[in-house]
Amino acid sequence: MRNTRVLPAVIASCALCLVPVSASSDQGTSQSRAVFCESIPAPAAGACTVTRGDGALRLKGIVLTVDTLFTGGEVLVDPSGLIQYVGCSAARPSSLLSMAASATKIDCAHGVISPGLINTHDHLSFDHNAPFPATDVRYDHRNDWRPTSGVPETGSQSRITWSELRQLITGTTSITGSSGVIGFVRNLDRHEGFPAYDDLLWNTLAGEQTRLISSDTFPLEHGQDFTENAGDCSLYPLYPDLAASASSSDVYLPHIAEGINPAAANEFDCLSSQDRHGLDITNDRLVMIHGIALDAHDGRTAANDRASLVWSPRSNLSLYGNTAPVRMLKNQGVLMTIGTDWTPSGSSTVPRELRCAADFNATYLDQAFSDRELWLMATYNPAIALKVDDRIGSLRQGLFGDIAVYDGSASASPYRAVLEATARTTLLVLRRSSLPFPFVNGPFYIGSIAEFGDAGILRSLPPTLHDIVAPTYGVTAPLCEPINVCGSSKRICPLRETWWLPIPELGNALTLSSLQAANGGSYELFSCGTPTGEPTCTPARRPGEYGGARTKTDFDGDGVLDAQDNCRKVFNPVRPMDGGVQPDTDGDGRGDACDKCPLDPGPFCTGIDPYTGGVVDITDGD
Repeated sequence: MRNTRVLPAVIASCALCLVPVSASSDQGTSQSRAVFCESIPAPAAGACTVTRGDGALRLKGIVLTVDTLFTGGEVLVDPSGLIQYVGCSAARPSSLLSMAASATKIDCAHGVISPGLINTHDHLSFDHNAPFPATDVRYDHRNDWRPTSGVPETGSQSRITWSELRQLITGTTSITGSSGVIGFVRNLDRHEGFPAYDDLLWNTLAGEQTRLISSDTFPLEHGQDFTENAGDCSLYPLYPDLAASASSSDVYLPHIAEGINPAAANEFDCLSSQDRHGLDITNDRLVMIHGIALDAHDGRTAANDRASLVWSPRSNLSLYGNTAPVRMLKNQGVLMTIGTDWTPSGSSTVPRELRCAADFNATYLDQAFSDRELWLMATYNPAIALKVDDRIGSLRQGLFGDIAVYDGSASASPYRAVLEATARTTLLVLRRSSLPFPFVNGPFYIGSIAEFGDAGILRSLPPTLHDIVAPTYGVTAPLCEPINVCGSSKRICPLRETWWLPIPELGNALTLSSLQAANGGSYELFSCGTPTGEPTCTPARRPGEYGGARTKTDFDGDGVLDAQDNCRKVFNPVRPMDGGVQPDTDGDGRGDACDKCPLDPGPFCTGIDPYTGGVVDITDGD
């Protein structure tokens, strides 16, 4: 699907090399360009060279903006943690010359500089748990496994901190995690009546407008109710209270259509009165979590109403053997983001979820998405869906300096450096912090915080106000500590934002050693290969349906032989909700999963640009 809008970016005005990058297939974005700015000398040792200056930061490397890839590009962050320039140094405004000259300079010859990742959905209070044991059992609806799952939740600050750090050390700086603690990653959402944990940091102190982002795990039933309703919407215990929940939030994230049977499909039916019989809460404030059972009519409704989707392929595939029809939804114009869901059935980090999505995309979706599109699902797209794109999600002047730098020296492309990132290949994680010291009547601190990265980089950075103030209040433990990550020397800073907090369960100190001691039974902080017990990313169901293996007679591994398959290259198995056939809503012989126009049998149709809401002309065909 093509887009008619050119998205904003800072493009160098000097004579530079412009090269198209993965253009035509990208979801709703204009053609991406590659700009060569300058060569960055490789450091004598380590991945980056750091020249200490003042509190401003000037980073150089391969810079990823929404529509441009700058090789040898620059990101300039002022002392308050706001981005002031992105592009080539040669084109930087003269008004910023003094700031750039005195800034601390971080030059990474092979460093990929990305906006901090945004995890659009997780359950942090469950992420201390190891994955479910591997099994061949798959389910039709989430209420099939929930009654017997027995997954313990925690309110322990030490365990939730551990889970936030696991996200942080691969570049995630913001999360809608249905829980959270102060510091580490920015907790964007409020969950079932509880305020966002970083509300002070995010809104009040910086004088910014509060935005209510509400996660809702059980929009239609109570937590201990396991209703599977395939009919009358009023039979749902919380219907129509759902309308009030949705309307009271600036952004509403409910679990919807999590499963593959008629009851799962009915959940979206009961959200929309357009062509349906239920409530109408589909609008640009709705961000659906999972959406596995969406059909072509649902996709059109969601696209027309500007609703968004959180895609969690690993959790979906490990529980249900199937996932949301994302290729179809892309064609229709639904904005897609990505989320890890939780460790019991999902991914341990956003890059592991991106890797699952990339593998599934290559094997089962006939490369529906470019690497750049997958990267957008973890950066720009969630910022738009959550209505915080004026603050985070891209590298642009005036936005927060939430930045992740990755080692791209061994990656096939800069985007792959993000999709395949590990804690070892993550060179630096920065987050804008607006943190008070209220319990010690100290000053407010607003600026960039380095929270994790290569030891040589962090040791070379100038001290923050935290490092200066903490010792005057009797804090003797180091705010940043060494940690060996798979043979790589790193530093991690759990005390840098929390030294002033009373935490009795850890002896009042969130040090690395105290966290390690408190999380002896928790899931691992990082892995040096495939995470221990990681759930499958292969679509498989029970015998007699499909096992996910591609064969000479079943190219896409969906259990339907190629001779009868209406999407031979795209995974589209028959689900319990499908009445025994692969969906082909317009009856043109192409299945909905691979049909660019799933509701129009003719050669042309229209879709929606998910960024602008504009109508896009589409030419049908495989």
